[in-house]
Amino acid sequence: MATLGPIHAGTPIDLGGVALRAGSGGGPGHVRPASEPQHPTPTSNPAPSPADVIRAWPSDQPLGVVYRAGDHDVSRCTLLVKPCDTRFVLASRESDPLGEIERTWASTRKARASCWAAEPCETIGQGWLTAMSYELGRWIEPSVGCTARVAASQPLAVLQRFEAALAFDHTSGRWSVAGNPQELPRLDLDPLARAERAKETPPSVHITEPTDDSRRRYESTVARAIEYIRAGDVFQVNLAHALHATFAGDRRRLAAALLESSGAWHGSYIELDHRRAILSLSPELFVDYRDQERRAVMRPMKGTRPATHDPGELARSPKDHAELAMIIDLVRNDLGRVADFGSVRVEHERAIEHHGGANPSHGVWQGVATIAASLRAGMGPIDLVRAAFPSGSVTGAPKVRAMQIIDELEGFARGFYCGSLGVASDIGDLALSVAIRTAMIEDDRVVFPVGAGIVADSSPADEWRETLAKSGVLRG
Repeated sequence: MATLGPIHAGTPIDLGGVALRAGSGGGPGHVRPASEPQHPTPTSNPAPSPADVIRAWPSDQPLGVVYRAGDHDVSRCTLLVKPCDTRFVLASRESDPLGEIERTWASTRKARASCWAAEPCETIGQGWLTAMSYELGRWIEPSVGCTARVAASQPLAVLQRFEAALAFDHTSGRWSVAGNPQELPRLDLDPLARAERAKETPPSVHITEPTDDSRRRYESTVARAIEYIRAGDVFQVNLAHALHATFAGDRRRLAAALLESSGAWHGSYIELDHRRAILSLSPELFVDYRDQERRAVMRPMKGTRPATHDPGELARSPKDHAELAMIIDLVRNDLGRVADFGSVRVEHERAIEHHGGANPSHGVWQGVATIAASLRAGMGPIDLVRAAFPSGSVTGAPKVRAMQIIDELEGFARGFYCGSLGVASDIGDLALSVAIRTAMIEDDRVVFPVGAGIVADSSPADEWRETLAKSGVLRG
């Protein structure tokens, strides 16, 4: 039987036929120095996938996943961790949720030299899984208001501590261990056991088809948003509605199947307790910040077409081009609040990317921009959050008025949907998604909101169809 654990610094680790070495840099928080080869040594069996490892994770051990299977430097590394402490940031009139998050991140901050890593996927060996709800934005922008339903909704944030990470580099196909390997559980990754688990039918999701009344309500809210746009209140506003579903089976197997089939560039799986979990299949980066370079990257998305359509249709669409251009301006302004003067750059104005896994006929085409900046002295990860959260791509522009209109028209608290999910490392790096394509799981029930960006020439019927196209990722 091939197993992982218990393991010790400097000893070989065999992930079902792929050998690698654990960290040996002097104890927790270290990986081995460059003189020791970091790469796994292939043997006769292929490396397990992240989905294989999720399925093998012991049911009595907590699990957190940051799943990044993208074709980009900021989306190539998947992390699997065992949370050892969970902290809930709750809403109250007297609370300072951003301050609480900042203090939690800072409480374990280490110098980069003590966490040196040879490989890109090994820089995050210790840190905090972080889930921030959309409603956290009301504490950042108090003029948005704070409705009664927000206070009764989910926590504003959840922070989960981890001391080690299993890291998979989707570019090289290699596994490595960062942090303290003794904090990881024993895993049965024998190739035969992996094959048997993979053959098991994953839980299927049964989405309750939206009613005609649901469609009419959503189209009515879109029409009202268009009135606000034509009256000059906003240029664009993002509106969502919630789909409901059920599934039978194990939630981790569901997460493994959907993360793998979606090929999520910025996915997450975070267990809040034995009943509730967040499963995000997001394609969108909120922010990637590297403290050593003081460089922040944001990649907002606007414009969607089903993967079965010609991507040129999206590329040629003036409506979708205008949607993204508005959000680029908003993001540049947000970054400018914390960046060195003159450092904000639009590196790629618009790319058309496929998101939805390896099958080119599945998923969607998305319009994506890349904006980068250098943070000025005295600014850090929490300042980025204060400046830019929630992402303009899920609010609209101008942001505050768009959020007020969302609050008026949507009629439900978004919770972690359209918030941010990811990881804050002990060395000051930050990697957060925009939590779209994100489901809240409670027992066998799933709530999966979907939304669209509304502009002056939007068609309510077309926007409804766009939201349903985005739900395809939940069907696997």
